[in-house]
Amino acid sequence: MVEESVELITERIKEAIESKDIYGVSYAITDKKNSSEFYLGTQGNGKYDIALTSTMIYDLASLTKVVGTTTRILQLIESGTLDLNTEIGEILFGFKYPQVTIANLLMHNSGLPADITDARSMTKEELIKRIKETNLISSPGEKVVYSDLGFIILGWIIAQVDGELSTSLNEHIFEPLLMKNTGYNLSERPLASFIPTEDEPQRGGIIQGVVHDYKAYLLDGVSGHAGIFSTLGDLNNFTSMYINEGAFKGKQILSSQSINLLRQYSGGGRTLGWQTWNNDSTKLWHTGFTGTSIALDLKNKQSFVCLTNRIYPTRRKKEWIKIRKEVIRLFYGE
Repeated sequence: MVEESVELITERIKEAIESKDIYGVSYAITDKKNSSEFYLGTQGNGKYDIALTSTMIYDLASLTKVVGTTTRILQLIESGTLDLNTEIGEILFGFKYPQVTIANLLMHNSGLPADITDARSMTKEELIKRIKETNLISSPGEKVVYSDLGFIILGWIIAQVDGELSTSLNEHIFEPLLMKNTGYNLSERPLASFIPTEDEPQRGGIIQGVVHDYKAYLLDGVSGHAGIFSTLGDLNNFTSMYINEGAFKGKQILSSQSINLLRQYSGGGRTLGWQTWNNDSTKLWHTGFTGTSIALDLKNKQSFVCLTNRIYPTRRKKEWIKIRKEVIRLFYGE
C-alpha cells in the first residue's frame, strides 16, 4: 500500500510542479517501521532557486493547531490540569462567553466566528480585546465553524496553566520528539534555510523566516493557531508518535487514552483538533494556509506529511488547494 501510494502521489506532485502550481514539495509517507522522504522541485523566492533539502524550514501555518496546541492540550488533560468540559471562564478572564468549553474550542463548535477580517488595521492590544469581546454566531455545540479564534484562546489557556506557550510546547512536545528545528520565531537559523512564503509589499516584500499569518505576527509570532515552523524530518517524528499510540523511542508522549479520545470524538467532520476523513475518526488530517498538510491513518499505522508553499509569490495561486486534497485521497487509497 505504501509503495503504491508513493508512486501515485509522486506522479501527481510532479504534475503540479511542471504546471507551476507550486515550486517544490518536501513530503514523506511513513508506516510503523519505515519512512520514505522525497524532495521535488526547488525553493523559489524571486532571487534564486535552490534544490530542496531535509533542512528546509517551512511555515506550518494552521498545522500549528495540531502539531502544537492540540497535542499539548491532550497532555494537560492527561495530567488532570484541564478537562474537556473545562469552561474558558474558569481559567481566563474578560471573555464575553466564559461558558465555552475546551471541547467546544477543539471541535470548532464554540460558536466563535472563523476569523477577524480587519486584523491588519489593529495593534496587538486591539486584537486581544476584539477576540475577548467577539460575539458568538451560534450557540456552543450547535454548529461547526473552523475558527482561528478558538485556537488562539487555547494557546492562551496553555500559557495560563503551564507558562509561556513556546516554552511549554518545546519542553513537552518538540524536545521529547527530537524536533530540533521546530518552534516559534526560529530567528537564530540561517535565513536561507526558510522556505519563503508570500511577496507582500505591506510587510516589506518577501516574507521569509517570519510568520506569515498576520494575527500570529501581531501576537509576536507565538499563537495557538499559527506560528510554528518545522522541517519534514521533525514532522516525521511527530507523526510516528501518533501512529504508534503516542509512543516515540520508548517514551510515551501521549497516552493511548488520548489517542482513543481522538477516535471517540467525532462530529461535523472533526475530532479533537483534527479533521476526520469521510467522518472516519481513525483517519485524521489537517492543512495549513501556506500549503502544508498532515494525514494520519491510525488503523493502518501510516502517515503522510506534505510540505510546500502554495502562496508564493501570491495567495491568489489556489490550484494547490484542490491538488493537496487529491494527494491526501491517494494516501488513503481512494
